[in-house]
Amino acid sequence: MDSPVYIPVFRLRQQEKDVLTSFDFGKEIYPYIEIFKKHLRKPPPRKPNAKSQQKEPKKFYEHFLPVLNKIKSEKVFVDLPVHLMRKKKMKDDVIEFLSTVVESRAERTRHMISLSGCKNMIPVISTYAQITSEKDSIKLQEADLRGVFGTIAFRTSEKTLYSDLQQIEAVAQSQDFLFIDIGEANLANEDDFEAAEYLMRKLKSFNMCTIVLMNSALSHNLTNSGLAHGEIIAGTSNMLMEKFGELGAHCFSDFAGVKKDLIEEGGILSPGLLFYDPVENVYYGFRGRKWGKYEKRNCDDIRGVILKDLLISDFIRRMKESHLQYLGKQNQGWNLVEGMWDETIQWRIPARLKRISMEHYLHCMRTKILAGIFNN
Repeated sequence: MDSPVYIPVFRLRQQEKDVLTSFDFGKEIYPYIEIFKKHLRKPPPRKPNAKSQQKEPKKFYEHFLPVLNKIKSEKVFVDLPVHLMRKKKMKDDVIEFLSTVVESRAERTRHMISLSGCKNMIPVISTYAQITSEKDSIKLQEADLRGVFGTIAFRTSEKTLYSDLQQIEAVAQSQDFLFIDIGEANLANEDDFEAAEYLMRKLKSFNMCTIVLMNSALSHNLTNSGLAHGEIIAGTSNMLMEKFGELGAHCFSDFAGVKKDLIEEGGILSPGLLFYDPVENVYYGFRGRKWGKYEKRNCDDIRGVILKDLLISDFIRRMKESHLQYLGKQNQGWNLVEGMWDETIQWRIPARLKRISMEHYLHCMRTKILAGIFNN
């Protein structure tokens, strides 16, 4: 099986679902999906005076198989993320899923197998050493899943790499994938790069399967209100796509042009847009006004400030002047920008800005791949 060049990670919410089911990933990009609750949307509560018999609630696989089967990609990685720790700020349905499904190896495996109706699926497994202290949990999961799926992905990080590798080396096959998560390391920073280099040297003799280096370019602490409007987002680095081969990986993985979602409840969100510049390989931030504590908020700034200033920015001009079609009609994110600007698409939807970020970033990655920019 050929390896992909790029693997975008999606923590599955509604906007991510819309991107996953509309974008054509082709043969070069395999999406990676993290499922963190039993359903995408809660079923509506039954009306008190309803006469009809209440329907049985959908099963886990009935919620997610239709989404997985709509994805246009050769393969799809699916993870019920063991690395996602429970936090007080998470919603109840997320905490329930993590505690009753993800943190139980047997339940997690059962839920994974329930998704086997997706023929393109590659399940992702991680150690339970830090949750249950169970020995050989990677080997046990591999044994349970191998006969159903054939191809397996392993995910590890600096915390457990050495112990994980002992198990992975015993069971990995040539068609498998090994994800090395280096978190929010800034590879433009010398210390961070050397730390990643040191970590990857431990894999120098590992040649059993495809190695994927995973990095989040944007800090999870980034907020819309904290963006410097129309400016490069400080403290970020998207150097992974330039350095993954040098570090010894076969392909690279990130969070598809947005920050890693912490799956926590928050306050009232101010509209903001993260927009990738593929020419300079940097991110720009756009935000609306900063609201006072007692001010009534509205969505006027989405079109009147964010989209207006995006459209007249210098880096948009650079993209248009590039020999690569970064802003062509195949870029669904840019189509959304233009449609919202000329009001042929509903524009008073702050969540749609996140979809613009992802669709645009994915298009830019596909354009770079097809242009041979990542060829060794």
